[in-house]
Amino acid sequence: MPLDKKKRTHRIRWMVIITSSLGAGFLLGLYIQVVHDLPPPEAISFYTPPVSTKVYDDQDSLFAEFFVERRELASLKEMPEYLKKGFICIEDKTFYKHWGVDVRATFRAMIQNMLRMRAAQGFSTITMQLARNMFLTQEKTLLRKLKEIALALRIERTYTKDEILERYLNQVNFGQGRYGVATAARYYFNKNISDLTLSECALLVALPKSPEYLSPHRYPERAKARRDLVLKMMLKDRIITQEEYEQAVNEPLNVKEPPKGLRVGEYFIEEIRRYLELKYGADFLYRSGASIYTTINRRIQQIAEEVLEKHLRNIEKDYKFKITKTKIDSTGIIDTLNHIPYLQGALMIVDHRRGEVKAMIGGRDFNHSKFNRATQARRQTGSSFKVFVFLAALDNGFTTADQVLDLPIVLEVAGPDSIYRPANYDHKFMGPITMRKALALSRNLVAVRLIRIVGPDLVVKYAYDLGIKSKLLPVVSLALGSCEVSLAELTQAFSTIANLGEEKSLIMIRKIINKDGTILELNKTSTERKLSPQTSYLMLNLMRSVVDGGTGYEIRKYYRGPAAGKTGTTDNYSDAWFIGFTPHYTAGIWVGFDDNRTIFKGATGGIISAPIWGEIMSRIDTLITDEFPVPEGITWAKICPKSGLLTSEYCPAPREEPFIKGTEPKEKCDIHTFETKLGEEEDFEKLDRSALQGY
Repeated sequence: MPLDKKKRTHRIRWMVIITSSLGAGFLLGLYIQVVHDLPPPEAISFYTPPVSTKVYDDQDSLFAEFFVERRELASLKEMPEYLKKGFICIEDKTFYKHWGVDVRATFRAMIQNMLRMRAAQGFSTITMQLARNMFLTQEKTLLRKLKEIALALRIERTYTKDEILERYLNQVNFGQGRYGVATAARYYFNKNISDLTLSECALLVALPKSPEYLSPHRYPERAKARRDLVLKMMLKDRIITQEEYEQAVNEPLNVKEPPKGLRVGEYFIEEIRRYLELKYGADFLYRSGASIYTTINRRIQQIAEEVLEKHLRNIEKDYKFKITKTKIDSTGIIDTLNHIPYLQGALMIVDHRRGEVKAMIGGRDFNHSKFNRATQARRQTGSSFKVFVFLAALDNGFTTADQVLDLPIVLEVAGPDSIYRPANYDHKFMGPITMRKALALSRNLVAVRLIRIVGPDLVVKYAYDLGIKSKLLPVVSLALGSCEVSLAELTQAFSTIANLGEEKSLIMIRKIINKDGTILELNKTSTERKLSPQTSYLMLNLMRSVVDGGTGYEIRKYYRGPAAGKTGTTDNYSDAWFIGFTPHYTAGIWVGFDDNRTIFKGATGGIISAPIWGEIMSRIDTLITDEFPVPEGITWAKICPKSGLLTSEYCPAPREEPFIKGTEPKEKCDIHTFETKLGEEEDFEKLDRSALQGY
């Protein structure tokens, strides 16, 4: 062999070796690049798609969902044959024949795409689509396509064909955040997946091509045209008969109107969301498929929202408030300093016998302000705090009939203003009056005298025992609500009185069950005795007078059943409260502005909040023949409201009063006698500020 020929052969051989090595290296590198971050077979085996966490109300009806992808899983057995065969017909005719990749379709698509110089035709099999949906992104690159092929091969080695099809049908995106055929059947037709007709199955097969473009709600003509094409393809592949085709193609779409977004109980649901995320984490909250059974009652919540909003709108209309909405974040920090906040309201309703929260409103517009004014806001309580003062007095020797002085008082206190001159709302004085009348009419001067007698420290102790958790300063002004507490705290405390001294821990979640049926939480309210039933009943009975002729009299324009409670108003009319209860429910209502400005002059709890409370109760608590239970150890005596002693034949307005046995008065009234009928009694109510100048 000539030398030149040998050299050429030698060069060719080395070029082939080098080229082959480079090619092999390139392919090896490409293979490594493709497979290095693909999930291992065991990850594929244990993969579960994200499933929405469902929230149920107290009737076990679906109330809300937390989700990344709203999905309800269904087994292949539940799915109609039309649906399964329809997807195979449209998406992957050779599904049961190939091993993850349809080679013919792949080469056919590659040729078409090269001829047209664009991605004109796809070749993804059902397995490849599942691989993409499970682990890959939607980006359109060659590398992603190669990863999709490699992962499809792994999936085929891991699952059977039926398992692949089932997982695929539970993964498909149908638009509007709905994933999986079961979710789509519920959303578009309000049906179980097993109840779908041929026409409905064809529409579901049609949608994944372009869920938003083909939306049957927005573009019904497009959706119907695509559905009819699916039916035609199913007829061509002999999946359906000519008769079935003609019947289905002539049917309307029959899609249901899309359910409206969450409008009821948004603050309640947000409390649930925060709790779940804090305790179980975001992955559990949005992907676990757990079921959360709550205490919220849809009807009560809806009524509460309607009534509160109606009354607040009426106030804005009557007083011509300028309404400017500025965003407030969940920490309660107002975004702008020069804003004009609109009137806000908060509400909480509790079934105090069960310790369950039935309704919660944290503000008027959750989308605008997620700050929960029922649980997060702390406001001055005004006279609603007097309940703790009177309760401490009743539990330490006072009776409901005892006489207390409603007269001016001047106190020396620590601080820059060393003189404290409390005053009544009406700046008048009634002289000696009973405890009942003092609470019913919310006499400030009586409350100040009582807290001085029993001691501010003791009042603080009672408030803490009943459920107040905010910091309280043991000062005399505490009697008039100088403290700041949340609506939720006051509602809890009042519910303990309604339960005759038994504190029931309030719950919002009854139980939590994971998607496998395992109970993760089972919450039952705990019960702890905080007050004697007898003292609690005396306080409850006093609070009934607030509604029946006291500062909460507006309630009786709406609600006729037994009710007890207390109004609360701050000095500058920036906070209006009513916290009260019936034999069944305890409810607290607060109204005010976020920036603490005056609602309007004269905006008391009795005028603003009591009517809201009354109308809500008239609609949710219809068992008005029920009564508050009377515990053992209570006796009744007819007393004279003027003297607080047993009535005589000369007392003009005797009243039956409850007493703890042994504390009822023994003497008869010494004010009303035959002689007093001939003279005039001193009328302290005629004394006003001008008559007592210099006191």
